[in-house]
Amino acid sequence: MAKFYDSLFLNLDLSSFPQYPATGRKGFSNHAMICAFIVMKCEGFSMISDLVDYLNNNLLISHYCGFDISKPLPSYWTFDRFLINFDNSILSDLMRTQVLSLTS
Repeated sequence: MAKFYDSLFLNLDLSSFPQYPATGRKGFSNHAMICAFIVMKCEGFSMISDLVDYLNNNLLISHYCGFDISKPLPSYWTFDRFLINFDNSILSDLMRTQVLSLTS
């Protein structure tokens, strides 16, 4: 499974998204957060708590997402806040573009 995510994220173009929020604390990378939600979708998780558990128990996958695994990973509330503030249509468009590029 790790090889799948490594290949997926190496081919993922996130250049149209800022790496970090423009204002406020630096926090976690937007790119890593997006990658984590792609993992959530690929693994079929419907709950953020399942994603958090998965990332905490699979540090290699967390690393492939772009998180610094030498530091604490995002909490449930960090993921929840990211989802509330992130335009879901952007994530849907990214997923569609990724599927199209991988199938061609």
